[in-house]
Amino acid sequence: MLRLTELTLPLHHAPEDLPAAICKRLRITPRELIKHVVARRAFDARDKSDIQLVYSVDVNVKDENAVLTRCRKDRGVQRTPDTRYRFLGKAPEGRTGLRPVVIGTGPCGLFAGLILAQMGYRPIILDRGKMVRERTKDTWGLWRRSVLNPESNVQFGEGGAGTFSDGKLYSRIKDQRHLDRKVLTEFVKAGAPPEILTEAHPHIGTFRLVTMVESMRATIEALGGEYRFSTRVDGLDVETDRTGARHVRGLHLAGGDYLAADRVILAVGHSARETFGMLHQRGVHIEAKPFSIGVRIEHPQSWIDRARFGACAGHPDLGAAAYSLSHHCRNGRTVYSFCMCPGGRVVAATS
Repeated sequence: MLRLTELTLPLHHAPEDLPAAICKRLRITPRELIKHVVARRAFDARDKSDIQLVYSVDVNVKDENAVLTRCRKDRGVQRTPDTRYRFLGKAPEGRTGLRPVVIGTGPCGLFAGLILAQMGYRPIILDRGKMVRERTKDTWGLWRRSVLNPESNVQFGEGGAGTFSDGKLYSRIKDQRHLDRKVLTEFVKAGAPPEILTEAHPHIGTFRLVTMVESMRATIEALGGEYRFSTRVDGLDVETDRTGARHVRGLHLAGGDYLAADRVILAVGHSARETFGMLHQRGVHIEAKPFSIGVRIEHPQSWIDRARFGACAGHPDLGAAAYSLSHHCRNGRTVYSFCMCPGGRVVAATS
């Protein structure tokens, strides 16, 4: 299979224009094109009067080697990369002993638990908050009635803080191992729209996230994983051996219980300050992370759509428009826009 990139077509193109453009680019006849699948779709709106859709397409042709030879000077024609996820290993059949523990059920904890379950390790997943449906009620209780549950709110509970975001699924990080494909594929299995596999800037939408989180929990439990909600970790049991090496032996839980564990993944997010304090007291190396101070800017979405898309604003293939700004100051600091939520609602979620 070949990957064809930077294939541009007008915004209002007909469906049959795509295979025709593929054949023209590869210099083949329609009979030689066996199959084509859109791998990614973006748009170029630099000229509002002539917006272009930009495709990356995976194609099957009758003679791949001949096409690659013929198009050897075209950097946009390569073999399709292998985006399959490869597990680091699998649990031995009939494995006994302590099960790995994941603390936190935000995006990091959710995928750590999922991968461990898919590898056969039957993880135990702890969260100080509640499962997502109950947590949603508590969160709305804060927003509507100003009643705060310190352990079940926007920050704490199944799904993490992102459960109440608009579900943006892209970053500026270069992903040479295609790990993002694993994430997107699992989200689609859990109920996300299939379009997230191809859109350049995919997002799920707040109201889909709750059912997706529940679906992923069901998958983990079906593979032998175990969730324990309303379970806050207050301490680590750390043992130092004769060589000075330190080993985790267990967890002290808020209710006074003890959970033996020798493999622990901390996926506690940025708001679990008591946990950070506990780790610091136990001698775990903690390093301050640089942070940005921001301001909120709100515009009517229609303004941004018209500014970016002109007369094409509202076209279903374009969606809600976004923009970004950046400036490098002479003193070495930068000012930039981030975390744009096109068409969304801004909700205060300070911790």
